[in-house]
Amino acid sequence: MSRICTLGRLRALLGALLAVALVPGAARAIDINSADYLPAPAGTNLLLFYSQYATRSEYVSTSGVSVAQDTSLDSYVNILRYVHYFDIAGVRMAAQALLPAGTLYNGRLGGADLDSAAGAGDPIFSGVVWLVNNKASESYVALAPYLFVPLGQYDASQALNMGENRWKLDLQGAWYQGLGNGFALQLSGDVIWYGSNTDAGGGNQTLTQDNTYQFQAWLSYAFAPTWSAAAGYSRFWGGTEYLSGVATGNATERDQLRLELSKFITPTFQVLALAQRDFNTSGGFPEDFRGTLRLMQVF
Repeated sequence: MSRICTLGRLRALLGALLAVALVPGAARAIDINSADYLPAPAGTNLLLFYSQYATRSEYVSTSGVSVAQDTSLDSYVNILRYVHYFDIAGVRMAAQALLPAGTLYNGRLGGADLDSAAGAGDPIFSGVVWLVNNKASESYVALAPYLFVPLGQYDASQALNMGENRWKLDLQGAWYQGLGNGFALQLSGDVIWYGSNTDAGGGNQTLTQDNTYQFQAWLSYAFAPTWSAAAGYSRFWGGTEYLSGVATGNATERDQLRLELSKFITPTFQVLALAQRDFNTSGGFPEDFRGTLRLMQVF
C-alpha cells in the first residue's frame, strides 16, 4: 500500500517535474560545448542546428525513493540557434536566440502511463560580453545572461509538457584558456532564477523553485587541423521544487560525464557529436544517455 501511495504522489507531481527538467537548458542551466566561449571575429554569424535524443529508465526523488520498474521517458528535441558577434567600444559581444522544439514520449512511472507531448519549447534570448579577450595568450572571460520566455507548449492537465509556463533567468560566467600544443580548458558556472508557474498541479496550484547552480568543465585537444576532441564534467545542485509551498521531491541534483568530437568539413561548416550520461541523481529522471548532433554554418 505504501508503494502505491508513493507512486500516486510521484505521478501527481509529474506535471510540476517534467515541464521543468526535460527540455535541454530548461530547468538546468545552459549546457555548453567545449569551445563555446572562444569568440569569433566581429561581424561573424553562426547558424547552428542541434538534434538531441535522450533516454531515461529510473526516477529518484530527493528523499531517496527510486522507481525503476516499468519506468521510462524518452525525448527527441531539435534546437535552432543564431549567434551574431559585434564590437561596442572595442569590447567583443554577441547576441543570440535559441528556438527548441521536440517531443517527449514513452513516459511511464512505475507502470503508470504519462502519455506524450510535442511542440515548441520556450525560446531563449541571450547577450554575451567578453570581459577579457586576449588572443595572444588565448585567454577569454565572458558573462552571459539567458532569458527563457514562457511561450512553449504547456497544458496544465497533462503530465508532460515542452514548455514551462514561467519566466526564467540564467546568468552564466565562463573562462576559456588555451594551454598550448592544441589543448584548451573551459570552465563555467551558472545560477538560474525561476519565476512562478501559477498554472501547475492540474491548473489550480503554484509551482516555485529554489535557484539551480551548475559547474561545467571541458578539456579539449585539437589533434589535427580540422579535428578536435574533448572530455567534460558537469555538476548541478539546488533547484528544490515546491507545489503550493510543499516540497515535491523534485530538484536538479546530478553529475554528468561528457565526450565530444568535432570536425570542420569545410572552413565554414562544422559537425559535432556529443554523448552524455548522468550519475548521482537526486530529484529527477537521470539520463542513461543523451546523444547530440550539432551542425554549424559560419557566415
